[in-house]
Amino acid sequence: MKATWTCPKEHIAVIPPKGQKDALKQIYHLSDTKHQGFVTVTIETVRKPRTTGEGSQSHHFNGHVQQIAQETGMPFEAVKMEIKHRAIKRGYPILYKPDGTAQLDLWGRAMGISEADCSTAECAYLIEEAHELATELGMILKEE
Repeated sequence: MKATWTCPKEHIAVIPPKGQKDALKQIYHLSDTKHQGFVTVTIETVRKPRTTGEGSQSHHFNGHVQQIAQETGMPFEAVKMEIKHRAIKRGYPILYKPDGTAQLDLWGRAMGISEADCSTAECAYLIEEAHELATELGMILKEE
């Protein structure tokens, strides 16, 4: 889960770890000089980030999406959105709007979060759902 908002820097109280004090000072300085003292605050629960690059979960998932898109003639992003929606039943996180309501797609269905924000376990849900979709479509996916 994650919450993000923008506010004047005076509205937040942060005690940074020693290694982050200089970075925070730089952010506050930039905030004063370019953004009228406003900062964007993001707080999220701890998660194990997904892997990226050759041989990673992300590469695996996107390879499956590409194969399904090519086989069906559907756009890559449409296939990816469908898989994310289907993965919600497995526990894939729902994308929420700033007002706390679920972000819905054109058909009124809940949308899943960006892959960039998912954990290794959540990325595994996407891979499993891609396998299930391919099976429904009568496809055999290449595991690369």
